[in-house]
Amino acid sequence: MDSSYMLSKELARKMILVHPPEPRKELLLSSPSNGVYVGKTRFLRTPVFWNPGKLINPHIAVLGITGSGKSYTVKTFLTRASLIWNTNAIIIDWVGEYGEWVRQAGGRVINLAKERLNILDLVGLPKRSRIKQLVSALDILVDLKSFPDERDEIEDALEHVYNRRGKKKPHLLDVVKLLEQRGKKKAARLIKRFTEEGTDFFAGSSTLDIKKLTTSGLVSIDLHQLPTEEMRSLAGLTILQYIKELMRAEGMKQDHGHVRLFVVLDEAWKISQDERSDVISIVREGRKYNFSLIIATQNPTDMHKTIFSNIGTVFVLRMILREYRDYLRKSIGYSDFLDTEISKFGVGDAAVNMIFSERQSKVMTFLMDKIDGEEPLLIYKIKGGNMMVEIEREQFVRMLYELGLNESQLSLLKSEFEKGDGLLEGEQLVAVLEKFGYSRPSIISFLRQLGIDEKNLVRIFSLVKMRKATKGVVNVVLEDSNG
Repeated sequence: MDSSYMLSKELARKMILVHPPEPRKELLLSSPSNGVYVGKTRFLRTPVFWNPGKLINPHIAVLGITGSGKSYTVKTFLTRASLIWNTNAIIIDWVGEYGEWVRQAGGRVINLAKERLNILDLVGLPKRSRIKQLVSALDILVDLKSFPDERDEIEDALEHVYNRRGKKKPHLLDVVKLLEQRGKKKAARLIKRFTEEGTDFFAGSSTLDIKKLTTSGLVSIDLHQLPTEEMRSLAGLTILQYIKELMRAEGMKQDHGHVRLFVVLDEAWKISQDERSDVISIVREGRKYNFSLIIATQNPTDMHKTIFSNIGTVFVLRMILREYRDYLRKSIGYSDFLDTEISKFGVGDAAVNMIFSERQSKVMTFLMDKIDGEEPLLIYKIKGGNMMVEIEREQFVRMLYELGLNESQLSLLKSEFEKGDGLLEGEQLVAVLEKFGYSRPSIISFLRQLGIDEKNLVRIFSLVKMRKATKGVVNVVLEDSNG
């Protein structure tokens, strides 16, 4: 039985080489003026071009763990799309990851914490339609449907401030004041959080022209300095509502051979999960208007199933958690072989699922070599036990900032990597972090974020224990996952 099983596996491997699971060359190849080059297939080395004219729709998902190359893939893709089609792009940047690159690329970075966005602007809509949008946004953010009386009171107050006489544009603060005057304190309290000093980013006159931004080349709207996830979500929802209405106002376009505007959402889980979000409207209607949505996330279940079912291209980078891979496998379909490969990917490795507009016998997920970028992909490697973890240097540094390292500590740690030509042993990393004063639970949590599994965590800390024992320090205990 065992020999037959091994023979079958060997035959399967040979069949992959004879008949590699890749789409036909004519589907992947395009002239450089019609498609965005992303890399080569693993087996036949066929150049892969993303050509919206050949695809069922222009929407893209980029999925993978922290440090797997998601933002690098998006940056490379947008750079090439801009060179080919002079395409515009708006990045709704949840964590402030794109700012430096956008500036280097000659784009514009907007720190929304230093701007104002009047969420009561009509953006060309009838008042009643805009009120429905606002109430829908509040349904998502503050669960307004759980407060039906207050929901009606807020909706009525919105109608009143829109219909009052005078040239002054209404603001959210006007709604709060009206509710308080009417004695509707609970309704006022539900939305007052968006108008108080320090959180009033949406309560005054707009300092941004979203319509102008959609034709301004590369733009990053940085939300990470807004004080709460709720604030970031309201900003994201409002910007998407404006973009959706601008898209509809400009009308349908007959040319599906290029994209006029890319809208990028990175880790925007709050507004991607809800079926009432305008993300769904854009993904359903964007193709008609030559708009493309790019969603980058660590967790594929963060996307509502309606969004995922309307994505024409999926880039799957390294994915460790079995439940995420199972969800992907059920959603787009691929073999045991691909599932194993995805779990072992290094930085920039990718499996790609493209749904072509031309009829096919089946939709195929295929393997690519590393995403071919516009600049060298700087990678740090951490040897943890018997596994090797790769992570983008930029992403690793950002994670260390979040951990709390200062500039001098970062410089010291970078020099340790440089000594090893970009490679550092896991026990060396632990020793440096302990030297900086970090506790064992904090270090364990950080290593888990890097993708080091429990078995190799034990091996790393066993080596740490052995090294300390040689120096007379023997009382080292690895806390369990609850410690």
